[in-house]
Amino acid sequence: MQKYTQYLFFISLFLSFVSLYVIDKGGKEIYPFFSWKLFTSPSGSDKFEEQYRLYRIAGNDTVRVLYQATDIYDENNLALVTGFYGKKIDKNEDRENSVRKMKIFMKSYRPEYKNLILYKESFNPRDLGKASFKIKKTLITKL
Repeated sequence: MQKYTQYLFFISLFLSFVSLYVIDKGGKEIYPFFSWKLFTSPSGSDKFEEQYRLYRIAGNDTVRVLYQATDIYDENNLALVTGFYGKKIDKNEDRENSVRKMKIFMKSYRPEYKNLILYKESFNPRDLGKASFKIKKTLITKL
């Protein structure tokens, strides 16, 4: 494998530039290793993962708001903004201002969503795909 390392490096570099070009032209990422998240925070590197997620009320049920790219935001930006303000709200760091900014953000992303709920989801990423996989949801606030 070591003798192929230099070739793999150049192939990876080439595919990263192709992905950059395709994304710049409005397409989707075609090379999974282009994403910085794979190298900086791979799932499974820790035994415990926390994410802040938004849910909306639909009838008598709560439905997770999926990260869908728009003209303004891509999926990564949506996750980062939700996580950033979710953590500030959870830790009571300028809570009122953070809730206000989160509401403004959601109006720009999904203006049709009303009565949103912010949850902190905790899970073990190593259990993904197992029958015993559980997500612990903790209510943070209603928006």
